[in-house]
Amino acid sequence: MKTGKDIIIAVILLCTSIIVAAEYTPEQKQELGNQAVHEMMQKIFSESMKAKRAFLENQHREIPLSNFATTAPRSEFIVNADISDELAAGTESSTVYASTDGQSTWQSAPATPMGSTGYETTWSGTINTNDGNSAHSYLSGLINSEALGENFGTIIVSGTPHNENGNWPPGSNLYAHMVDEPTGDAPSNQDITALRGTYKGNNATDGEGNEYIDVERFYMNLSLNGGCCDEGGLFGPWYLYGVGIVNPEAEEEVAYAIGYGDGGFGELVPGLYKITGDLATGDIGGFDLLTSNISYSTSGNDMQATALMSYITNDSQWGTWPNSFNGFIVLGVTIEASLDGLDVAAEVKDQTNPGLMICNTTSQEGNIALSLSSPVYDADTGSLSVTYSDGDGNLPWKKSLELCEPGTDNCMYSFDMIPDGHSYKGGVTFSVSTEGVSDGDYDARLWFADDDLDTYPSAQIVLPITVGSGGGGCAIVGDLNDDSLTNVIDVVLLVNLILSSAEVDTCSDVNGDGILNVIDIVLLVNIVLGG
Repeated sequence: MKTGKDIIIAVILLCTSIIVAAEYTPEQKQELGNQAVHEMMQKIFSESMKAKRAFLENQHREIPLSNFATTAPRSEFIVNADISDELAAGTESSTVYASTDGQSTWQSAPATPMGSTGYETTWSGTINTNDGNSAHSYLSGLINSEALGENFGTIIVSGTPHNENGNWPPGSNLYAHMVDEPTGDAPSNQDITALRGTYKGNNATDGEGNEYIDVERFYMNLSLNGGCCDEGGLFGPWYLYGVGIVNPEAEEEVAYAIGYGDGGFGELVPGLYKITGDLATGDIGGFDLLTSNISYSTSGNDMQATALMSYITNDSQWGTWPNSFNGFIVLGVTIEASLDGLDVAAEVKDQTNPGLMICNTTSQEGNIALSLSSPVYDADTGSLSVTYSDGDGNLPWKKSLELCEPGTDNCMYSFDMIPDGHSYKGGVTFSVSTEGVSDGDYDARLWFADDDLDTYPSAQIVLPITVGSGGGGCAIVGDLNDDSLTNVIDVVLLVNLILSSAEVDTCSDVNGDGILNVIDIVLLVNIVLGG
C-alpha cells in the first residue's frame, strides 16, 4: 500500500518529467528517437556483417547443402542430404526431423556421414515414425564457425517446419531453433533465451530447372527470459527487440531487421528496416523503414513478427534469390536506450550468435510408384546398370541385385547397387560390378523399393545374363541388332532366325531355355509393348 510520502515522490517525478519534456523541441525529440533506433541497427549490422564476411570468404565452395531426399512415408523413414566438404568439416552434430501427423508433432534422430561409394558426401538419418501416409522433414546441424573462418563458436544451420497455412501467430510446433543461446546473461526482460523461425512458401522451379520453395512470408520468434516486452518511459529508458536478416551471398553491404519498440518520442515504430554500411568495419551508414506493414505480437515471453519476403527480395541490394542455401542469416538483439542530455546513450543488453535459416522443408502425401528402366549388362566389363526414377524424388532404401540360378529362387550372389547421383526425380543410374562372380548363366534380379514392401508393389526386373566364358554375353536380352533398344526390328530379326533355324545365342533366346521358338517371339513382343 502506498504511503503519502510515496505519492508525493511520484507526483514530484511526474512534474519533473513534464518540465524536462518542455526542454526538448519536436525536432530534438525526433532526433533522439532516431538515435535510439540507430543504436539498435548499428548492433544488428555489425554482427550481421561478421557472419556475412565468413560466408563471402568461402563463396568458391561447392553448394553447401543439396539433394535433400527421403523415402516414401513409412515407419522406418530415411533422410539423406549431400553436404559440402567445407560445411561437413565444421559439423559437430546433425539431426533429421520428421512429422507424420501434419506437423503437429515432430520426431528426430541423429544424421551421420555415410562415406560409402556413391555416398561420399552424403549424411543420413533414420527415424522410427508413427507411420502414416504423409511426411514432412528437414535437417538441422550444429556447425563450428571456425570452419567458416570466424569465431562465433557453435552456430545452427537449420531447416524449419513449413507454416503452410500461414497460421498467425504460429504454434511452437511450426518453429525451429535458429540459435544456441544461453540464459542468465542479461536482465530477465531483455535476456534472449531463443530465436526461432519458420516460413510460408510455394513449390517453384528456377531458370535452370531446379526445384525450390519460393518463400512468400517469414516469421521470427524472439523469446525472452521474462515477459515481453518493456516499452520504457516517455523519457526512457526505451527497449528495442530486433532480429537481423542477411543474404549471406549478396555482394551489397546491406542487412535487414524486423523488430519491435515503443517509445523514443514515437520514433520506435515496429517494422521492417533496411540497414546500409561498411562490410569491412561493420559501421552503419544509415537505415530506412521499408515498411510498417508487419504483424507482430508481444504476448507472454515472445516477440513474434512476420512480413512478406517480397519486401526484402524486391530490394535491388538483397542479392540473387534463391541463393544456394535458399536461406538467410538471422540473429537477435535487445537494446536499452536512454537520454543523455541532448543525446542518447544505448547499451546492448543481449545478443545471439548468428544462425542460418534454410527454407527447404520436404513434404509428401501418398506415394508415386517408382520406375526401373534400361537394364544393361556389359559382358566385357562385367558391369550391370539400371535407371531408377521416382515422381516424388524419393530415395530407394532397397537397391539390390541378386544373381540366381536361371528359372529358380536359388540365388548365389547379392550386391548393393551404387548411384551416379542423387537427383532421383530426374533419374539416376545405379550400377554394380560382377567381378568375382563365377562364370556361367544367371538370372540378374534387380529389386528396388522406396516404401514398405507390403504397401506398394516393389519394382523388380529379371535380366538373363552370362558372366565370363560361359557364353557369348548379351547387353540386353532381345536386342538382336545390338543398338541398346528392343523394338519391332528385333522382333523381325528373331522371326528370321527361327525360320532359318539359326543357332541359339543369349540375345535371341529370350526365355533362356536353349531353344528358339514362338515362345521367344511372344516374350520379346511383350517386352517391346511394355517399354
